[in-house]
Amino acid sequence: MPTNSSLRSRCGRALATIVPLVVLTLGVAVRPTWVAAQGLPIRIPDKPFGELPHPPAPDYARPEFWAALPDRRDAADVVPENDPFGDRQATAAVDVFYIHPTTYREVAFWNQPIADTATNDWTDESVIARQASVFNACCKVYAPRYRQATSAAVYASADKKPLEAYEFAWQDVRAAFLHYMKHWNHGRPYIIVGHSQGAAHVERWLNEFGKQPQYRKLLVAAYPIGVAFSVGQLATLGGGIEICSTPTATNCLVSWNTFDRAGDAAGYVRQSQARYTQRFGKTEGAAIICVNPLSFEASKPKVPAAANFGALPARRGVGLAASLAAGTNLPALEAGRLGADCDDGVLRVDSPPKEGYAIVPLPGGMLHFNDFDLFYANIRLNAVARADAFLALSARTGRRALAR
Repeated sequence: MPTNSSLRSRCGRALATIVPLVVLTLGVAVRPTWVAAQGLPIRIPDKPFGELPHPPAPDYARPEFWAALPDRRDAADVVPENDPFGDRQATAAVDVFYIHPTTYREVAFWNQPIADTATNDWTDESVIARQASVFNACCKVYAPRYRQATSAAVYASADKKPLEAYEFAWQDVRAAFLHYMKHWNHGRPYIIVGHSQGAAHVERWLNEFGKQPQYRKLLVAAYPIGVAFSVGQLATLGGGIEICSTPTATNCLVSWNTFDRAGDAAGYVRQSQARYTQRFGKTEGAAIICVNPLSFEASKPKVPAAANFGALPARRGVGLAASLAAGTNLPALEAGRLGADCDDGVLRVDSPPKEGYAIVPLPGGMLHFNDFDLFYANIRLNAVARADAFLALSARTGRRALAR
C-alpha cells in the first residue's frame, strides 16, 4: 500500500478554487506563486491536522451521503443533448464506482464536512455531471460523498501534517466501497474511476482490494485519470496490472494527463519520473503511462481531430439544479474539435477551443481541468465497449456475474 507521502505525490502541488463552469480538481504541479499570480488566495488551516476537529463520519446506508446512486435522479443522470445512448442505468449489467476530485477549498477543516452544501452543489455541478455522467450509458453509477482533503493540503508545509488529510479521506472512500459491495454489488462487474485526488484513491483501491481475488475478478478496468502512473509501477499495483492496450481489453488500467500541444510538459515529466526513482530506487520503468482517450489503443498514440467524436462544451445559462428539475441535459457534444497524441507520457492536444469551453491552462499548458470533457464522447463509447467485452468474456468462460 502506498505511504501517505506517495499518496500526496500522486496529488502533486495544485490549485483548487471555484471558477464557474470549470471542472476544478487537484493533482497537478501548480506552485503557490502561480496561484498568487492569478490573484487567488493561498489559504491553509491555521492548525496542523489532528489539532482541528474532524467532521462527522458519513453513514453510507443513507442516500444523502452519496453524490450519485442509480435509483434516483441526480447529477450523474444527465446526458448531452445529442447523445445516442441516453441514461441506461436502469438496465445496465455493469456498475461504476466513481471517486470525485478535490472540490473543497475551505480551511476551517482539513477535510470537507459532508454537510457543506455549497461544496456538494459545486461537486455535483462540476464533476458528477461532467465526469461521472460519462458512464451512465454503460453502467449504474455509484459516487460517494467523502471527507475529501482540502485543496490547501497539497501545498501546506510538512509541520501541518497535511498527508494525514489524504489518509483520512481514503478511509471514507474505503468504507463507501465496502458498503457498495455488501449491499448493492451482488456479484456485478464494475469499473473503478477517479480523477486527481480521486485517482490517488484508485491507486489505494488497487493496492488493497485489487490484490484480493473476490474483488479483482469483477474489475472491468481502472480509470485513474489526471495523475502520473509509471510503467514500472504497474507491477506493484494490485499484485500487478497491465495497461489497457486495446479498447476492449479488461482487468487493466488506463490513464492520461492532458497538455496543450503548445505548452511545455518537460517539468511535469521530470518531476513525475523523479518521484518514481525516489520511490522505487531505479530509473528503469520510469516512463509515464499515456493511453490516448481518442483511440484507447496502444498502437494508435496519435489521433486526428476527425476521430474525436464529441467534446463537451461548458454549460451556459441554466445551472444543474434547474436542468434536473426541467428534465434537460448537458450541452450538445461537438465532434472534430481537437486531436491528441501520446508523447513522452503526456497527452498533447491541439489548441483547445477558446469559445464555449471552460479552459483554464495551468503551468506548462497543463489542461488538468479538462481531462474528461475534451474527450467526453470517446470515453463514453469506450466504457460501453469495454463493459460489453467483459460481459461477453465472462459468458464464454463461465464467470458471468449475476446482474440484478
